[in-house]
Amino acid sequence: MSEAPSRAGRAVRLTEILRPEHVVAPLSAATIPEAVTQLARTLVASGAVPDREKLRKLLTATRVRDLIHVGDRVVMPHLRTDAVEELVVAVGIAPRPLPEAPGDAGAVAQVVVLVLAPLSAAGLYLQTVAALARVLRHDDVVDRLVASRSAAEVLAIPSVREITIQPRLLVRDVMTQRVFRTTPDSPVQEVLEMIAEHKLRAVPVVGENREVLGMVSDRDLLRHFLPGVQRPADANALVWQETRVREVMSRSVICVSEDQALAEVTGMLVSKDIERLPVVHDGQLTGFLTRGDILRKVFGFAAAPVDPDHEG
Repeated sequence: MSEAPSRAGRAVRLTEILRPEHVVAPLSAATIPEAVTQLARTLVASGAVPDREKLRKLLTATRVRDLIHVGDRVVMPHLRTDAVEELVVAVGIAPRPLPEAPGDAGAVAQVVVLVLAPLSAAGLYLQTVAALARVLRHDDVVDRLVASRSAAEVLAIPSVREITIQPRLLVRDVMTQRVFRTTPDSPVQEVLEMIAEHKLRAVPVVGENREVLGMVSDRDLLRHFLPGVQRPADANALVWQETRVREVMSRSVICVSEDQALAEVTGMLVSKDIERLPVVHDGQLTGFLTRGDILRKVFGFAAAPVDPDHEG
């Protein structure tokens, strides 16, 4: 089923999606998975989820495909599923921070936001998740949420009432916000270790103010060190430690703004045969966008296995 016609082509306030009966304050859960289950049951009880059994199986099998951590106190499990006919949001406020599993030493979050959307609602789904994340990363908003003891108090918070989902996808709605980066004076050895540990394809090079100065890709590294293929491993290790990123990096890098239309940037990725782009805001690196991000998040296609936080 497609997105509701009344929401198509216009900005949507979160209050049009988040119903009072979908706010649970306080949550009675002891862990984050229990909190997600309680919020899912709340949606089922209100009639917002027509196919209860399909949702139950999905949550049991996947434990929610994506779990966004927004700051230190908010987690946002979200997924697309044919168990729902339109996008729904549920919010839970726990009396104290919840661990990811019973017995975990470190508590993770106190605010849990569950977002469910039909498979056809890619645009509204991604923009809703992005809009929530932008607001919930502010400590003063989370402080107000944690202090709330009812749905009325949650929905009365000005920052929550003013959350607006725009009618078109922007780069910031799809980009990866966690970006591994390096500096021109860093040893290449550090970049090699970063690429190996996090399964990256490229690492942006930034200056003191996070301005993008270049990029180091696996192709750049192979091209630079190709003459040393026949050398012993210990000799190569010494060369990598002595070589600086500025000697290897590509300086010609196209950056895009997080406020650019996704359709425009996707066209550029295809027409120029570009795999990945650094994303900037006010001249500073804020994210990373890859063709894999777009395929997975907009079209729901499974790309090659990558690091869950950053494809690079």
